[in-house]
Amino acid sequence: MNAVLAAGGILYIFGQADWPGKVIVLVLCLGSAFTWSVMLTKSQQLSRARRTGESFLAQFRRERDPLHLFINNYEVADCPLYNIYRLGAEEVSAQFGNGGSLRKVAGGYKAFGGSGPATLTAVDSDVSVAERTVVNLDTLRGALGRAIDTEVMRLESRVSVLSTAVTGGPFLGLLGSSWGVMSVFAAMGEYGTVRLGAVAPGISAALLATVVGLLVAVPSLFAYNWLAQRIRHATMEMESFAEEFVNAVEHNYVTN
Repeated sequence: MNAVLAAGGILYIFGQADWPGKVIVLVLCLGSAFTWSVMLTKSQQLSRARRTGESFLAQFRRERDPLHLFINNYEVADCPLYNIYRLGAEEVSAQFGNGGSLRKVAGGYKAFGGSGPATLTAVDSDVSVAERTVVNLDTLRGALGRAIDTEVMRLESRVSVLSTAVTGGPFLGLLGSSWGVMSVFAAMGEYGTVRLGAVAPGISAALLATVVGLLVAVPSLFAYNWLAQRIRHATMEMESFAEEFVNAVEHNYVTN
C-alpha cells in the first residue's frame, strides 16, 4: 500500500499503462484541477456575497426611506442584494417620470429620473398619504424578479461542471480500466503467459484510471451538494429582501 501511495509507485504504475490509458488519466487529472478551481472560486464568491450582503442589509434597514441609499449613490461591490436593490430603485425612479422636477413623497422632496444624480431635500414632516406618488408594485416585482434571476445565474455559473465531474469521472475512469484490462488479456493471449509478474503491472495501470476517476468524482459530489445548498440559501435571502424592499416602497410611496 505504501509503495502504491509513494510518488515513485504512482509514476511506475502510470508508466505501465498504454497510451489510451495514459491519455484518460491525464484528462482526469486536468478535470480534477479544473473542478478544484471551480470549488475554490465559487466558495469565495458565495462567502463574499454573504459578507457584503450582511453589511448592505444593516445599512438598508438603518434608513427609513428605502431609496435613501440609491439617492446618495451608496454602492457595494460584488453584492447580489445591492444589485437587486439598485435595479429596483432604478425602476421606482423611472416610474416617477423623466425630468428633474421635485416630487413630493413621504419624508421630503426628491428629484427622480433626471440626467444628473438624484437629490434629496428633507422636510420636517411627512407628506400626507393623498400626496404620495403611486408606484406600480407589479412592475417593480417583475424588475426585482429579473434581477434575482440574473444574480442566481451568476452564482450558479460553472457549478454544473461539478455535476458533470460527478457523473462523468467514474465512467471515464471505468473506460480507462476496461481498456487496460482488455489490453492485458490480449497480450496474455498473444504471448501465452499467465505469470503474475507479467500481468500485474498492466492490471494495476488499468485500475489507476478508476482510482483517478473516483478522486475526481467524490470531492466534486460533496462540493456540488454544499454549493447547491448555499446557493438555495442565498436565493431565499434575495427573494426575502425583494419582498422587504417592495413592502418598504409600498409604505413610503404608494397611495393606500
